[in-house]
Amino acid sequence: MSACPTHGALLGGYVLESLEPSEMEEMRRHVADCPYCGPEAGALRTLPVLLDSIEPADVPPPSLSPTVEEAVLDRFARERRADRPRRRRRPLVPRLAALGAACAAAVVLALVVVGGDGDDSDAYASAKLAPVVANSAATATAWAEDVPAGTRVRLRARGLPVRQGGMYELWCVRGDGHWVSGGTFRTGGDGRAEAVLTAAVRPGDYHVMVVTRHTGGERGPALLRGELRY
Repeated sequence: MSACPTHGALLGGYVLESLEPSEMEEMRRHVADCPYCGPEAGALRTLPVLLDSIEPADVPPPSLSPTVEEAVLDRFARERRADRPRRRRRPLVPRLAALGAACAAAVVLALVVVGGDGDDSDAYASAKLAPVVANSAATATAWAEDVPAGTRVRLRARGLPVRQGGMYELWCVRGDGHWVSGGTFRTGGDGRAEAVLTAAVRPGDYHVMVVTRHTGGERGPALLRGELRY
């Protein structure tokens, strides 16, 4: 299964070519560079050919459990809604049903579609960070995982200003009001950033994450803020 935190949930639909045209194009560009989705898509590239080669005269009608089919489609829909507005999709039911005739293919695709949590699969909490200042288009998503050193935060941000060096700092705000730094990260030329940071906090110690501009001295102004969902 893909461990990609941003596009892992879309890999099953991409392999089966059942996404919207704009999403297919986005995934093509993403798969070309992603160290997670690229190899996974390559390993699954023969699935559509395998499914299309199945002839109704040779294979009995599939008998997928309605409960399994409903669970797969519901999980796929919920993961899609979490990161983008709800849009119409071409139905996956015919392709998913065909998997019932090919056991090996069924196992592989189920892992891609149902297990596509990516970076949040081991997370104990996540947060959507929204702009603090007006007229800002910046956003970020963070996943928090429990590690021996405290909390490992996987952060994905976009729309951050790149002027003044583009250096930022992630903070975890504890319940007593104390700010704990998770470290600094830098944006690319397009205002996007993907970083893995570590903060000396434990699950339940804090409920808010904040991204500030890194000034090298005192804490910089807050740009993004979000509450954790445990």
